[in-house]
Amino acid sequence: MTLPIWARGFLGAVFFLVSSCSFFSRQPPLPRHAAIEPTGSGEKFARLIEGADIIYFPSESVALDSRSEAAWKLLEAVRRSAPSFALGWDLASNDAEHREFLAEAGRSGAEILSLRPPAQMIVDEALRGFDPPPGDFERFGRKFSPREFSEARVRGAYETALLAEQYAAAKIAGRFREHRGEKIVVFLRRDRLGRDHGVPYFVAQKTKARQLILNPRRHPEPGPGLLTRN
Repeated sequence: MTLPIWARGFLGAVFFLVSSCSFFSRQPPLPRHAAIEPTGSGEKFARLIEGADIIYFPSESVALDSRSEAAWKLLEAVRRSAPSFALGWDLASNDAEHREFLAEAGRSGAEILSLRPPAQMIVDEALRGFDPPPGDFERFGRKFSPREFSEARVRGAYETALLAEQYAAAKIAGRFREHRGEKIVVFLRRDRLGRDHGVPYFVAQKTKARQLILNPRRHPEPGPGLLTRN
């Protein structure tokens, strides 16, 4: 059956509008990952930092005994590319090296964001606006042995961890929205920096910031100084 010209035009307009809506409502890109090698290229590393808005670094890998360590190099690269920035931190910061690192960042103009949730935290609207990824509880539960932990106990641990991730994500996303153009460096435990779960996943629900997760692992085989992958 051949439709009248006006009907075909109407359907074409509807299709265009629907297509346009789907185009403009695309999900923000997932964070990029970069593996840093001990002999990495400083120029390539600087370009990575320059092209990111929010940079994550696993806090277990923070070593501060030498200025040649990756965390110090990251601070220097951000300091050179951004006149002002924020530094998010989930560590207790009780030792002298951590205090020195935070003090150095502060002298460089950084605003220090504590990402550790308060002991008695009220769940406000900012935290209710996040959607965990499908199967997130099952993924979390695989870390526990069924013989040692009941489902209720695992569920409680999951909800506590989820709340901490959403609290950190809300603070990071809020800081980014309030200070467009300024970078944020975030130190969090590696298990909160998953590609399809964790804090960067939640931040992507609130902003379209360019996120980069650094992965400073040492590899036995020599190779390129710094590898990136999407």
